[in-house]
Amino acid sequence: MRVTTSMTNNATMNAGMTLTGNTLASFLNGDTSDTMAASLGNKHHAATDVFSKGKYEKLKESAERLEQYADALNATGSRSLFEEAKKSGDPTEVYEEVEKMISAYNDMLGRLRTDVSTMGRFYYESMKEVVADNKEALSSLGISMDKNGKLNLDKEKLKAADLSKVESVFGAEGTLSSRLNLIAGKVSDSAQANLKSASSQYNAAGNSVDTLIRSYDAKR
Repeated sequence: MRVTTSMTNNATMNAGMTLTGNTLASFLNGDTSDTMAASLGNKHHAATDVFSKGKYEKLKESAERLEQYADALNATGSRSLFEEAKKSGDPTEVYEEVEKMISAYNDMLGRLRTDVSTMGRFYYESMKEVVADNKEALSSLGISMDKNGKLNLDKEKLKAADLSKVESVFGAEGTLSSRLNLIAGKVSDSAQANLKSASSQYNAAGNSVDTLIRSYDAKR
């Protein structure tokens, strides 16, 4: 039994693919021309790249790291790293957490910078705005921002700064950590939603074509 163009039109439409019915029908009937390879390969993989699961997974992981470090620095009461440092006289953990947060910030900023979606650009600009609002205070701690919003850290200057000054910027007294924490949470939620959508679209496309091929094989 030969697969007809009308049979493939519905399957490709449901799969969200741009193949013509003639091309897919020819392939299923044994015509493995370069045209078919290009259609199934290049076009399908291009669509898959746009909705890449890996892209959203990495963005979500990056956002969760920033959220984690910002939350730790913004903690109060018995969870406060700054209070623990004052009691012990050892601020090492505070400095390490600041370094981790800056690294996580730069990683997430870099990923958002390559995101051309409206939401991606919004979060990218929002992150830069938060840092710009704290530019002078950060500079006094040895932290500078380049034209793209990336943060550069002078570790020695940070460690030489008074702990209370570091707390006023990164702790609950300031707004830097809390605002970045909020943005990171939104980015994580957005990435999760896009990841779910990408998975659904990928599965729908694969299932539609697989069903057609299995149906054809069963009738041969």
